[in-house]
Amino acid sequence: MKNIIAGKTVLITGGTGSIGSEIAKQILSEKAENVIIFSRDEIKQFSIRNKIADTRLHTIVGDIRDIRTIEPIFNKYDVDIIYHAAAMKHVVMCEEFPMEAVKTNILGTQNIIDLAVKYGTPKMITITTDKAVYPVNVMGASKFISERITLNANTTSKTNQKFACVRFGNVANSRGSVIPILIENLINRKTLLISELDVTRFLMEIPDAVNLIIKATEFVQGGEIFILKMRAFKLGDLHDVMLNRIVPMLGMKKEDIEVNISGLVTGEKLHESLISDSEYSRLYKIDDMFVILPDHSSTDKYSEIGKVELHSYKSVDVKLISALELEKIVLKYLKCHQFPLLKMAKITES
Repeated sequence: MKNIIAGKTVLITGGTGSIGSEIAKQILSEKAENVIIFSRDEIKQFSIRNKIADTRLHTIVGDIRDIRTIEPIFNKYDVDIIYHAAAMKHVVMCEEFPMEAVKTNILGTQNIIDLAVKYGTPKMITITTDKAVYPVNVMGASKFISERITLNANTTSKTNQKFACVRFGNVANSRGSVIPILIENLINRKTLLISELDVTRFLMEIPDAVNLIIKATEFVQGGEIFILKMRAFKLGDLHDVMLNRIVPMLGMKKEDIEVNISGLVTGEKLHESLISDSEYSRLYKIDDMFVILPDHSSTDKYSEIGKVELHSYKSVDVKLISALELEKIVLKYLKCHQFPLLKMAKITES
């Protein structure tokens, strides 16, 4: 893959989150000239500034919902690439505070688009979610509109500007995702809340997610939705791993763990989709990614592209991640966050 980051000035909204901070690390290693992390979390801004000692890194506190806090960045820097990762992403919290989700995921995205168009930023990639496909909750609906705002910018921007989306499944071990929540509940001796054991979800790890974003930056011509080919996991399998493998490692007995299988919560699906019925006719393959093109006439813009004949891409359709692989993913989280495992010396990656 050619280096399309070297010498560039890159703005990452929501750059203190799990994905945003990993993007920052990777593009610094790709010799970006400036990396600007923009978010409203000043504590995480201070923390990332201490963790990454690099003069090319610039941390700016602000809110994408307030365009006045963003525009000074464009006045000071000639931004080449925007990775728009800032979002309200927790389904339950978006259900409880729908207008806050609208302000962040819709109006905030529009603010970033407006500034990108105004200042002629060549490339912008918006990070979105499988919940934007057939949305049944506020988070998914707001991200669906965020996708449309991003893709429609190609019709109003200058000819040298390109706007696209990357659509994710669940990102393993990211803040607020299922594994960290279950671990915190175990550590604090709280009830493990499971909606349905048969629930399936697409799953990707943080490095895979960031690689997809970087690849999308290389191939983007404007108007695409890039999707990583990914597997899924069943919540029941994760439940079993937690009780039978992780609980003993934490020095607990599974008989002491209370589990509440509550049923699907408001706005939750049994299975997720990554591609809608209206998109399959425009589905192609580039490298190891699926890409939904704006129309068939744009295929000549890509050197290596192939049509994909696919009629369903749901989390229940794809190969499931094994219990052993799920265990390794959980152990990565535990080791990374240095939880006080009583039997840590016995844990291996084998």
